[in-house]
Amino acid sequence: MQAKTLSKITVIDMTEGVAGPYAAMVLSDMGANVIKVERQAGDWSRPTDHVNVDGEASANFIALNRNKRDIGLDVSSAVGKKILGRMIARADVLISNYRPGVMAKLGFDSAGCHTLNADLVYCTISGFGQDGPYAQNPASDTIIQAMSGVMSLVGEAEGPPLRVGFPLIDMAAANSAVQAVLLALYGRLEGQGGATIDISLMAAALAMMSGGFTRYSASGKVPQRQGNQNSNLAPAGAFKTSDGRYLSIAVLRDEHWIKFCAAMELSDLADDPRFVTNALRVENRATLDDIIVPMFASQPSATWLERLRAADILCGPINDFTDIAADPNLSAALPLVESMAPNVPHAVGVPIRLNGAYATTTRPAPAKGEHTRGILNEFGFGIDEIETFFLEGVVFSSPSEGNTE
Repeated sequence: MQAKTLSKITVIDMTEGVAGPYAAMVLSDMGANVIKVERQAGDWSRPTDHVNVDGEASANFIALNRNKRDIGLDVSSAVGKKILGRMIARADVLISNYRPGVMAKLGFDSAGCHTLNADLVYCTISGFGQDGPYAQNPASDTIIQAMSGVMSLVGEAEGPPLRVGFPLIDMAAANSAVQAVLLALYGRLEGQGGATIDISLMAAALAMMSGGFTRYSASGKVPQRQGNQNSNLAPAGAFKTSDGRYLSIAVLRDEHWIKFCAAMELSDLADDPRFVTNALRVENRATLDDIIVPMFASQPSATWLERLRAADILCGPINDFTDIAADPNLSAALPLVESMAPNVPHAVGVPIRLNGAYATTTRPAPAKGEHTRGILNEFGFGIDEIETFFLEGVVFSSPSEGNTE
């Protein structure tokens, strides 16, 4: 089963926000023993969501932290460093997304951690990487969308640049981190020992635009915003129907154009010299749109979807989450899992179906310090030591669930 694949791997999760927590959660969904190390103030994403669904935990935190255990630990203290050091010495992976230099100040940079554990896979996620002139600049998904060129490509052709409305770059960087960690773990099996992984949001962003950047490198031409149109294809874009819905349509090849014309009952256009090739259709896009835009507006979306799908034309409704949830056939294709959080029926699981199954939720997103006692005991600290840690304020637990394992 997928959920057990990494069951022998222990991950120390020293991350906050989106990219790091998601990377660690993917590993936890694969079965890894993920221990989230959380400061007293807590992961900054806990209260930031405008929808708080479970006490102090936001919907965003719940979505990105399932299947983990949580230890409340002051890693700035001498005793806290001792505790973390023991955990690192026995772990397989450490993931951090603090600003470059923070882990070094704590005494846990790559070199220090590899002194404790030569086989450790040490992974950092940051805005611009761990070195270079930009390394110390503050960064976030929004800032990297701006600086990487993503925003320059989003929006209407004559409009301002726009931000993608979800943390696209964070999620891309997280997935790169997971790939790198799995690669390094495989390398350990081959006798390569530990590894140091440096993932930057900037590199992850540009990697997603590799085709456009390569074209720019070859031609010097800067890609421009296209809105909902595809500058390389016609017809291709978003078309409004009579019920107010929008459809996304793309005609890829000239043989599809003939099928499209038949489905639209526009067979006379199939051989129109203005439209017989994609290049001509792109050149005469405005004229073509003058014909098909009013047609789409004359019938509801369901009518056009039925016709176009029957003709094997690439098409689909432009959905929001309500539309997705209301479509049982679409939902059946999604990795929806239990969140195990009150009032949150489902979360989106890792989109990997292995041997016919998606990974499942075994633990909800943890409260701050929820598993502190159990984790300390697991790493060999005695009952008296643990009580002393609590008395000294080196560790803490969730007020309501401090004794859970």
